[in-house]
Amino acid sequence: SFESETNDAQDVRGQLATYAVEYCARQHRTHLFLVYIYFPHVRFIRFDRCGALVSRKFNLSEDCTPLIRFYSRFSKMTDTQRGYDPTVTLASDEETKLAQERLKEWKPKHERPVFKMDVYDDKTPKPRKFLVWGSLADPDSPLGRATRGYPALEVTDGLEKAKDAPIMFLKEQWRSKAIERGEIAILRELNKHGIKHVPTFVCGGDLPGQVTRTDVFANEIGRTGGKPIDQRAHVRFVVLEVGRPLECFSSSKQMFQAVCDAFQGHKQAFDVCGILHRDVSGGNILILPKGGGLLNDWDMAVKVEEVERGPRAHERTGTWAFMSIDLLDGARRAHKVSDDLESFFWVVLYYGLLYLPHNKTSQLGLIIPAIFDQYSYYEEAKGGTGKSVAVT
Repeated sequence: SFESETNDAQDVRGQLATYAVEYCARQHRTHLFLVYIYFPHVRFIRFDRCGALVSRKFNLSEDCTPLIRFYSRFSKMTDTQRGYDPTVTLASDEETKLAQERLKEWKPKHERPVFKMDVYDDKTPKPRKFLVWGSLADPDSPLGRATRGYPALEVTDGLEKAKDAPIMFLKEQWRSKAIERGEIAILRELNKHGIKHVPTFVCGGDLPGQVTRTDVFANEIGRTGGKPIDQRAHVRFVVLEVGRPLECFSSSKQMFQAVCDAFQGHKQAFDVCGILHRDVSGGNILILPKGGGLLNDWDMAVKVEEVERGPRAHERTGTWAFMSIDLLDGARRAHKVSDDLESFFWVVLYYGLLYLPHNKTSQLGLIIPAIFDQYSYYEEAKGGTGKSVAVT
């Protein structure tokens, strides 16, 4: 199933990846072990956010020793060695009651327990504690950044103080260690220079010892095609603002104000700090409780001087639906400020077509895919044709 390229083999690999997605969405994990039995053959698989390590297959009917040895060793492993994240624990009954009261505005659609998360910071010797009640969205892939975000309540100083503490936003993801500056460093610089309409960093950092291992083995022994795999580190941090998605606007004025504020934040970051966002999208523009907008998710941002000289200078970044025509065309060039500015235009057009009154509503089923989803594939994905037609 792993060496073959038949439709059945691809379906099996897809099914195993789906299992990994579900496990990691419902549990807090650093990695995951699977035993894949397709009688009489068996394989062992280890997933993390860089990929999967797959053992050679063996015949169970001829020799069951490897399976027995695996389960014997697995039974002696700690929870952390098995892949459970030790920095996340179930909240107590008292903590759960408080969190469900304070976080009821963001009550999960499906039943989820309240967890207590450790957030490590280089400013404090011990981790700060935050209660969360279900992420706003779960990753749909077992690989990559696997970003999750939660409205969060700090309980570091006890539950009594937490009763009146502000609700903040906790974000965690598996960041690429190949990127020179992480999101935390970017936010700290933006805040230091007083840039408006960007998140206010509170605390956070990499979690101790939580890095991927697939990259280490894959790069040493080789793998079937592709580029070298970058190691990822698990990072968790907190910002002050909790915003609403852009599609939750109550009027066209509110939508345009949010986009305008995000644009101003982008301009200030570029002009004052020389920082380029590189992922302007509808999902990264938030509406704040008191009105106005916020440009969120600076994890793909870079300093302008790093764009040309960096090892990732010509790697395409962004959200497909909102990327510029030139980037979608597959041209291997550095991401420019003009690409981000064009993305703001596509955000306004997309949300205007979907949510504001106009005379093309009957054709939206054709217009949206043609402009925002169109692509072709030969060696790599290319797009932009629909966008080019729309502006000519």
